[in-house]
Amino acid sequence: MNILWFRRDLRLSDNESVFKAVANNAEVLPCFIIDPWFFEWKDVGKARVRFLFECLENLDVNLQEIGSKLFIFEGNSVDVIQNITKELIQKSYQPKLYFNRDVQVEYGVTRDKLIIDFYQQQNLECYIGLSNFIQPQECREEWFNEYYTYQRNSLYPAPTDINTPKISFKSPQLTVKELKQKYSVFWETDKIYFPGGETEATAVLNSFLSSRFKGYHWKVSRPWMAQKRATSHLSPHLAFGTVSTRMVYQKTKKRAEELEKQPKAGFSLKAFRDRLRWHDSFTQRLYSHPEIAYTNRFPEFDEYYQPDELTPEKQELFEAWCEGMTGFPMVDASMRQLKRMGWMNFRMRAMCATFLTINCGISWHHGAKHFMNCLVDGDLAINNWQWQMQAGITNPLSDTFRIYNPTKNLQDKDPELNFIYHWIEELRGYSLPEIIAGEYINYSYYPQPIVDWSQTRKVNGKIVSNLRKKVKARLISEKGEEYYNATATKRTVEKYRESKDRQYREAQDKQAKILNENG
Repeated sequence: MNILWFRRDLRLSDNESVFKAVANNAEVLPCFIIDPWFFEWKDVGKARVRFLFECLENLDVNLQEIGSKLFIFEGNSVDVIQNITKELIQKSYQPKLYFNRDVQVEYGVTRDKLIIDFYQQQNLECYIGLSNFIQPQECREEWFNEYYTYQRNSLYPAPTDINTPKISFKSPQLTVKELKQKYSVFWETDKIYFPGGETEATAVLNSFLSSRFKGYHWKVSRPWMAQKRATSHLSPHLAFGTVSTRMVYQKTKKRAEELEKQPKAGFSLKAFRDRLRWHDSFTQRLYSHPEIAYTNRFPEFDEYYQPDELTPEKQELFEAWCEGMTGFPMVDASMRQLKRMGWMNFRMRAMCATFLTINCGISWHHGAKHFMNCLVDGDLAINNWQWQMQAGITNPLSDTFRIYNPTKNLQDKDPELNFIYHWIEELRGYSLPEIIAGEYINYSYYPQPIVDWSQTRKVNGKIVSNLRKKVKARLISEKGEEYYNATATKRTVEKYRESKDRQYREAQDKQAKILNENG
């Protein structure tokens, strides 16, 4: 009996553990474990739990269509795996456990080690596959090359049938219906923006590659267009593994080949594939350095960024930020979108992060936790590292770091105010110049700015800049000038590429504006 343990790989297509477990018509027990720890985790979010449950529901439907079903166990994962394994042994089976390696928080790392040790003690086999490309050791150049080798390998076909015998267990179980009833609080949502499940993931990917990808390379930074599905909207599915990055990569590559005579289409699809690699590189980073999820990448920043309880003044700023009441329209519209949809596009995430950390002077720990509590696509590997990046902690060898200007982003990314009007009713009827001039103040419920952006950028930005210089000096002292020069050369090349991409996007923006003005 092969125990097929699903985790963040809730799909049948291109799933290594599924393919290996069902080979030779072996008897298979597909299962998922509702671990109480998950609901106690400080970074869990209601929208994400609902998405997970929808994925489980769809997985069960898909399994039933090929003669199987999903066994949903409830309890401590280590105890559940040990108990069902022992029960199978008592029934004269010799169990073999299949699951895919995943990036884990400390609890997950300990859990997996205990389960693997248990199987070794029982002289039983345990097969660990890959759901995403992860190297045991991080090496940037090797990872880059081997990543593309992995992405181009043949996909694992979905099984056409799974041999699951009728069997019962003493371990606590739930049907999908019972799951909905017991955890009904997670289903109480006014509107579902991102339905879960492999079936939905396939439909979303196909619709993106059919037409929605057009203009992706410049629409991706525009919040209103991104909200209206100009971006892929695959991020929750990638987070829960309802579609593999390899399938997304190969289908995108194939679509680009079909449109090889359309350079703009090829540019958009390449920009999307680059984002996909960017996504997977964060997974590798957290796997190699799990400590970066909650601790500063460089200890010099410990004196400034800490997850300590906020002072009353900082708590007031933080609550205004969470509720979308900072007086900076682009920040507030994005934060209200996050609260309602459980999502926002990347540029707005970065802008809101720099506003909280640099302008409000609040540690990234608080913002990262709030995002994870709200995001339907919350991925610890991406979210927490990006918060450190926007807080100015990462890449200290660079002489500068980016601080997003909410007003400039309003002018550049939402000049027609579609995004602002949708999320901030208080500002409807005001023009862009009137909003920038603050003419609504004293005539609207919308608040005036809670901080002086320019002043806080100057003061707090200087603090972060000085800490970066400390890190830079230490790294050069420890690793030598050659390390610094090599890194500087790479940065120069990357900046050149970014500059060329930006020039192309700006040209596209101008063309789009002309077309829009001409109807």
